[in-house]
Amino acid sequence: MTNTPKRGDRRNARRLSLAASTLTLALFVASCGGSEAGDSAGTLTVGFDNEPVTLDPAFSSAISSDRNVLNMFYDTLVRQDADGEFVPALAEDWEQDGDTLRFFLREGVTFHDGTDFDAEAAVANLTRVMDPENGNTKAAALAKVEEVTAEGEHILELTLSEPDPILLVNLAHEAGMMASPSSLEADSLDREPVGTGPFTLSSWRSNVNLVAEANPDYWRTDDEGEALPRLGQVTFDFVTDPSTLRANLSAGQVDMVRVLPPEEYLQLEENPQVTFEDTGVRRSYYISINQEEGVFENPQAREALSLAVDREGIGEAAASGEYDISPSFATEFDWFFDESIQVPEHDPERAAELIEEAGLEGEEVSILVRRRDPDPTIAELVQSELNQTGLSASVEVLEFESLLDQMNEGDYDAAVMVIDVPRLDPSLTFDPYLVTGAPNNWGGISSDELDDLLAEGTRIEGESERAEIYSEVQRSIGDNNDLVFLHQPTAPLIHDVDLQGLVFNVDGQWRLDEAWFES
Repeated sequence: MTNTPKRGDRRNARRLSLAASTLTLALFVASCGGSEAGDSAGTLTVGFDNEPVTLDPAFSSAISSDRNVLNMFYDTLVRQDADGEFVPALAEDWEQDGDTLRFFLREGVTFHDGTDFDAEAAVANLTRVMDPENGNTKAAALAKVEEVTAEGEHILELTLSEPDPILLVNLAHEAGMMASPSSLEADSLDREPVGTGPFTLSSWRSNVNLVAEANPDYWRTDDEGEALPRLGQVTFDFVTDPSTLRANLSAGQVDMVRVLPPEEYLQLEENPQVTFEDTGVRRSYYISINQEEGVFENPQAREALSLAVDREGIGEAAASGEYDISPSFATEFDWFFDESIQVPEHDPERAAELIEEAGLEGEEVSILVRRRDPDPTIAELVQSELNQTGLSASVEVLEFESLLDQMNEGDYDAAVMVIDVPRLDPSLTFDPYLVTGAPNNWGGISSDELDDLLAEGTRIEGESERAEIYSEVQRSIGDNNDLVFLHQPTAPLIHDVDLQGLVFNVDGQWRLDEAWFES
């Protein structure tokens, strides 16, 4: 068995670094002049590898990358800042009174269509998310909210069925994003986001780009009372090829890229116009396994897959050595990271024995993977390792939407996938992929014991108590080989040195409402 990385003091150092950089930049922005939103700060072009499928926050599924775009158009009731503290947003204040959570909403805020934001609008948004029948992906986030009511024009009350220690976390994310009631009625948010956020949608050409303009009526100001946002326009160029993204950044055609694999960003280290910010984000590669039918319905086949993959070899080949190894989605920055949990050793001989014992020699398995480097390379390495066990593996490279369609239909054996970690709470890290029937539980993982553990993790309070629960969760995943975790490449934010004012959440994801160019 291989020991997992040691956490040391890096998580606390990262939090302090993010908090300090955010404060410094905010103070600098506050000292600058400017009277109107987007007054003279120019256009930011972002090279973006993961085009959203929808701009409706209640139906988004690519959690981290979608949020980078959704934050442009929507605000939430509260925010969670770089050090994990909850701060006012559309709610100026809030209080807990027994089983009632009461929000005092900000006055004078309007949606992009001119509609007033008030308690009735908030009720409409949250009630929609609470309805599991409409197929939204965020209903579980508000599962403990029994009733939502408007107690006056700017007072919102949530009545809880039981204590929910992560409700504010969820309300600081997609579940708490507020959209115009008119758009909710028209069911048009998919392509036409109408929120209260710092930018409004100008155009969206699928597979090309998305252009957003500064919202001239945005409610937020800096510490000196100057209008936000400072950027006049933001363009997301949708480019999935990492080498093209790197070349575009080097040539000044884009000012920032969401993510690059190490083999690409290492080529930019000597570029004086480019800077790197390690916000702690890691790209957690894993294999989703179909447990409901096919070869991997057999537990021995899943164990063989876990033993067959050479995690270190994949990390060296696909991440140029810039990676961590973890036995789950947890990173060494997470408070629920358990360094006593070990990563399965690479044991191809035992993997072959398991396939033989199960009578599966020669059985065909297909590995789905997204058409985006280095993902196909990873899939081909897994294919080679599976073939050595006696299985007959093949790789099918698909566009992202086609990949998700096939997985949603359960029409796959295994799929190489990746998510951005860490996230703001372990429930956001694990629940979407492990709870029975959850939106990203494509492989049909279903365990009463695991479901009970995950539910308990959202009921109890206190990091130490919850950490024990999530340690059990991670051990259960490993013992049953529900998912096979590969490697976690480092994913620094890479941008032009003149771009300032980026604001980070505690999970390292960025916002652009205070961004500006120094020259």
